Amino acid sequence: MQKQAGESVIGPYKATLPVSQTLISFAKMWWKLKSSYESLPQSEGKAGGTSTSAPWFTHRWPRSTVWLGLTNLVTLAVLGYNLSPIQSRTDFLQKCTESLSTISPAFEAVKYKAPEHYNAEFRQTNKWRGPPGTHSNNVDIAWHEIELGAGGIRVTAEELKLLNMTDSPEMPFHKVPDEHGGGYLAMLEVFHLLHCLNSLRMGLFYNYEHYKFLDEGVPDENIYSHFGEFDISRKPTRATESDDTDHCIDMLRMNLQCQGDVTPALFVDPLNNPKRRDALPNWSSMHTCRDFDAILDWNKDGPRSVRWRDAGSNPSWDPNVEGAEPPFPPEGEKEEHHHS
Repeated sequence: MQKQAGESVIGPYKATLPVSQTLISFAKMWWKLKSSYESLPQSEGKAGGTSTSAPWFTHRWPRSTVWLGLTNLVTLAVLGYNLSPIQSRTDFLQKCTESLSTISPAFEAVKYKAPEHYNAEFRQTNKWRGPPGTHSNNVDIAWHEIELGAGGIRVTAEELKLLNMTDSPEMPFHKVPDEHGGGYLAMLEVFHLLHCLNSLRMGLFYNYEHYKFLDEGVPDENIYSHFGEFDISRKPTRATESDDTDHCIDMLRMNLQCQGDVTPALFVDPLNNPKRRDALPNWSSMHTCRDFDAILDWNKDGPRSVRWRDAGSNPSWDPNVEGAEPPFPPEGEKEEHHHS
């Protein structure tokens, strides 16, 4: 992003600073100090008898006072760089977000957290991770909440043009019914990628047997069902599992390469392990992260939110055709094939 006139960026975590305002204030103060002097002629000719008149300033204030004032001004200018307001930092990051990202109605939800270290301990457990081989319903629900459970959003016709996407007569963009807000159905990429990651998690060798029957006796509103190709009722087969898994791996690859995180991960020497030949990487590097919870809240409960059940069906859908997906069940009832 190009730096705007009068702005300065100090270090990777600093924001734009009102440098022009600081310099203007400095100039005004200097002019006031300068005007406190008076110009008097001075004769420089002595032995040669030549004489020139040149302005010479004699001060009304003691020099110590003048220099103290200038020193204070410089100090204030330096402090202005290092004690910039949080709002200025936020504005700078927001400008970068909008300049370097594809246009999105979710820009208004993007906030940045203070720089922090990743918690990258190898054997830790957390909300989304239990011990290997264990299967907790709470872990599954936690994953569901940050992927398909986030729901969809609506984009306007104007935003659709700015996204630089094209449809076709055979595959037109899906319109949300007017009674549910209208516009076009979309899903923020972060939730799609988290869904892909969750699918890979469920496909790990120590999880596979537990999750392989995605539509038989699954609790909690079928939270494990797959949204591959937006065909959310099909039974998984080896072929479809392979297609979905390869798709997810490739999506994650593209996103990681697109983002290109260049944060250095340092290596440490395990001095208490003489058997270890190589240094160990410390993946707990520092990052400035977007506030994911703020994005999730905006997506689920914001002005653009739409639940999958309210997004409307494919206009050509015929529930009477053999093998057709069933309709959503009445509100609040258990469902075998859909997310609520």
